[in-house]
Amino acid sequence: GSTRMQANVHLQLESLHNQNNSAGEECMLPSDPVVSIGPKVREYLGFDLDATEEELSQRSEIAHALISGCKGAMKRGTLGTYELANTRCHIIEIDAEGGIAALKALPGAIRAASATILTSTLIEQKEQCSVLEPVMSVEVSVPSDIVGTVLSDMTTRRGVIGEVIMGDEDTHGKALIHGQVPLAEILGYANTLRSITGGEG
Repeated sequence: GSTRMQANVHLQLESLHNQNNSAGEECMLPSDPVVSIGPKVREYLGFDLDATEEELSQRSEIAHALISGCKGAMKRGTLGTYELANTRCHIIEIDAEGGIAALKALPGAIRAASATILTSTLIEQKEQCSVLEPVMSVEVSVPSDIVGTVLSDMTTRRGVIGEVIMGDEDTHGKALIHGQVPLAEILGYANTLRSITGGEG
């Protein structure tokens, strides 16, 4: 229709770190993305300052629209089909041209606005995102003359090659390849390696 609404939504994205990890530990279980509504937004919209986001979402159509817009964008993520994990979206401030009445009249617009701005921000910051998945350290022994073929195969599996030690007489002309490959890509790799190396890898 001809109805138009202009609103400002100020968001802050932050990484959630697992507080239970000891210093130096890199392993962290993924957790669902979280949306929090700040005190300025609560005050502007007349929300209870002590209510949880879940309670606000059930009580207010505006809160539900804000939270679902942000969560929807975070569930879509930026890398392939992977949703964001261990991330909090904090809604700091909100303002609408027609005030609260306009927001109440068009909650779908604030949902679309929050999802759009969050998606745009995530796309701009895409290089700071990474896929959380198990990665295996591998050590592969192959004949020196087919090192290139094996390296190429490992990189097509999203592997990161660490070190290649070329063989000598002590190793019977075999090279040793060290690297890291995502577990999803390395399952059943022994059969592929035997096929590439003619049973010598």
